[in-house]
Parts: sequence; structure tokens; C-alpha cells
Amino acid sequence: MNLKRFTILTILGLLIKLQAQAQDEASDITSSNTGLRYGFRAGFVVSEFSNTQPHTSEKLGFTAGVVVEYGFNDQLSVQAEPSYLQQGGKLLKFVDNTRFGDVESLGSLSTTNYAITIHSVDVPVLAKYRLPAFGNFVPNIALGPAVSYTFLVDTHFERTYHHNQTYMTVRGYDNISNEYETIQIGATAGIGGEVSLGAKRLMLDLRYRYGVTTAKPSFSYIDLRAVQGDLTTHSAYFTIGLGF
Repeated sequence: MNLKRFTILTILGLLIKLQAQAQDEASDITSSNTGLRYGFRAGFVVSEFSNTQPHTSEKLGFTAGVVVEYGFNDQLSVQAEPSYLQQGGKLLKFVDNTRFGDVESLGSLSTTNYAITIHSVDVPVLAKYRLPAFGNFVPNIALGPAVSYTFLVDTHFERTYHHNQTYMTVRGYDNISNEYETIQIGATAGIGGEVSLGAKRLMLDLRYRYGVTTAKPSFSYIDLRAVQGDLTTHSAYFTIGLGF
């Protein structure tokens, strides 16, 4: 099951469970959700590139940021979540320059595994709707656009060369920021909940960020201009935070 399908099914399943429990439990929440509130959060990210080109897979990352929320009433609010976000994924690339008539030499035949991290400042702006509370827990759903600014893209790679009937593997690190778009636009959706801690609140959120615009243009897994595609990034992340 791919990342997108798993995240969507998880969100839907948790939402159905929360709604069913909310109908059976009485709320004891008396605090108001109106006005300006804020908090901070951190968590882990699972991201992947789109399958425009084959041989892509997921990688783990990290996110941390702040939450600024304005509540119009106890149910509806708008929430900005400026955060440091690690996206990316894993790519596999094959190079065979002998097919163009080159004499086989070191570097003319290689296979490279890339683990790529896109370091961004991501700013989702979400409409947030609170569901009926049960006990001390208030579930919510959130949906809205997201814009990210990428300030660094790096990769740890493992490259295997074939030369004179032998294989040689090297590992390394590279800054490849110039190969990626600086601005990426996405759509973010998710579910979450808050637990009252007196004047504070514990925030739990599961989000899925769908990449709308290109992250890496014109990538070819076999290093051919005729076989290439633009890659986007999709990420699922779970965070725990503290609100005030």
C-alpha cells in the first residue's frame, strides 16, 4: 500500500471512529476556542517523490514549528502552521554511456541510490473545524493550501561503478539545491485533537501534504532526455504540540 493511500485510509478511519465516539460521550469542555491562540509542535515525516519516474521510495524526516490560530467561534477557526519541514524521498538512477558509442571507462556505467532531503520552511494555512468533544478530548479536521520555501536540498548517495568486469561502490554527500525548485505549492489535510491541560492544551495532529507544483524538474531514471518527468513530493506527518 503506498503512502498516499495509507494516509487517506488512516485519516478516514480515525475520523469515523472519533465521530462515533463523540455521539456517545458527553462533553465536559467549558473553555472558549475564540480569539487568538498559539503553540508549538514537533514530529516525524514520511515523504516520497511522485511516481512520474520509476524506482522511487519513502524516507523519514523531521518537522518542527509554531501554530497561530484565530477562532471565530467554538467550532470554526483558521490556523497557520509555519514549520521547518524535511521532505524528499529516495531515487534510483542508471547511467550507461556505452549505448551512445562511448568506450567503457570508469563512470560510463553506474547505478546510484539517492536519499534526498528537501529542507524547507512550509506554511500551511488551514480552515479548522472542531467536532463534538468527548471527555476531555476535542477532535478536529483541517484543510487548506500550503506554500514552502526550499533553502537547501542535499543527498547521501551510494554509487556502484562497473569497469573491466569489476564493481566498485562509493558513498558520498552532495548539495543539489540548484536542481530543485525554490517555491513549492501543496494542499494539506488532516485530522487532530486537543486535550485540555487547564490553561494549556496538548495537540495531536496527523497531516497529509500533497505536492501540487514541481519539486524536481526533468528527472530521468535512465539519464535520457526522451525519458524524463517532473517530480513532486508528498508527505505524511504526525506531530505533538503544546498550545496556549
